[in-house]
Amino acid sequence: MTLARRTLLLATAAATTAQAQTLQNRPVRLIVPFPPGGAVDVIARLITQPLAEALGQSVVVETRPGAGATIGAAAVATAPPDGHTILFTSAALASAPAVMPQLSYDAMRDLAPLSLLGDVPLVLTAAPQGAISDMAGLLAAARARPGQITYATPGNGTPIHLAMELLQREARISLLHVPYRGSPVADLIAGRVDLHLDSSNAAIARGRQGQVKMLGVSSSRRLAAMPDLPAIAETVPGYDATTWFAFFAPARVPEPLLATLSRALIDVTSRPALRASLSEQGVEVQATGPEPLARLLRTDTERWGAIARAVNARLD
Repeated sequence: MTLARRTLLLATAAATTAQAQTLQNRPVRLIVPFPPGGAVDVIARLITQPLAEALGQSVVVETRPGAGATIGAAAVATAPPDGHTILFTSAALASAPAVMPQLSYDAMRDLAPLSLLGDVPLVLTAAPQGAISDMAGLLAAARARPGQITYATPGNGTPIHLAMELLQREARISLLHVPYRGSPVADLIAGRVDLHLDSSNAAIARGRQGQVKMLGVSSSRRLAAMPDLPAIAETVPGYDATTWFAFFAPARVPEPLLATLSRALIDVTSRPALRASLSEQGVEVQATGPEPLARLLRTDTERWGAIARAVNARLD
């Protein structure tokens, strides 16, 4: 091979590598594995415009709901590694392997963590007509009538189901699971079920209207928006079942491009105006880089996997 030919090949390879590590002039897809109009979709749309400005490319939200948020995750895991596909998902990513053992992807192998957005504390709520008004009352009633106090969830194997199973294990009580295919809030308000673990902003709104009783926050600390509402951990030490939202890319995206996406996401989600908007949606923003998110995914996959296996939970 002549020197000129070798020089041309090296130059071509260098140009190809540089191109692979730079966003092209086309939209970035933000894949949301939940239905349009839901909480995750709403949050994603708050982020698209500032993220587009940070990246210098348009960003479009694409909802891919179904199968416990695994359809959208699988789409990102197998997407071209060009930086134009980002997954915006929840802690369901960590519980999915245990409740859906035949997944077509491995999140820790096939997805690259970009940034944690933040935590979303949950609130344990009770029917307004019932006798249960606080965590102490719940524990007393559950121990007096084991297996008779009902709790409703959006379905078997969902993060809410696993969080309630964790509560029973930590509190050493037995409750009766009533799985729904969708939201059980209407039946909670009507008194047909006793308990439901709900998103904090929705629970606070319903609590202030007298539609539900608020028993406790699922995070280890009280909510800034509701400082008088105790954390469940104040009655059940060690209990912590907050969910989280985070961003991932296909694992084969080149490292420099992953770094570009991560920096843009951290910058955007750290801005005061956006943080205020996200707070209104119940998100306690904790923008972090890839390594803390990778550790969180690993530890939560192990934690929720253990809970799911202990109760043989499977996603309906």
